Amino acid sequence: MPAAKALRFAQAIVLLNGLTYLAVGAALLVAPEWFFANIGNFPPFNRHYAGDLGSFQLALGAVLLYAVRDPAAHASVLGVAALGGTMHALNHAVDAARGLGGWDQTLALAVLAALTLAALWQAIAARRDVIRGQAQRLGAHA
Repeated sequence: MPAAKALRFAQAIVLLNGLTYLAVGAALLVAPEWFFANIGNFPPFNRHYAGDLGSFQLALGAVLLYAVRDPAAHASVLGVAALGGTMHALNHAVDAARGLGGWDQTLALAVLAALTLAALWQAIAARRDVIRGQAQRLGAHA
């Protein structure tokens, strides 16, 4: 994939992740009962834990939105999001296998995690290209 196209792909996925985490975090903080009833119905409901989770989701979403401009420079942020997203999907898979929760949420989370891993891969490749180009320019000046 050409570098510019790879960067746009990574930016789109980072934007999608950032907006998703921001929306989920806001819902958990502002309307935790609604979130529990409509999205994350894993009893028992605990408003405090929902708020705690929302705080971290909101912060991750904000950091990802900051990283949209230059995913290659913020590959570590994408790495954290990819790792967290993968673990989240696996946690849902364990519960779905036990009859708690649905496979539909698990699949959606797994797809988002896979896209985030792909964006991370593209960001790392773009960063490697930048470093390689800088090394070549330095070599030409020597």
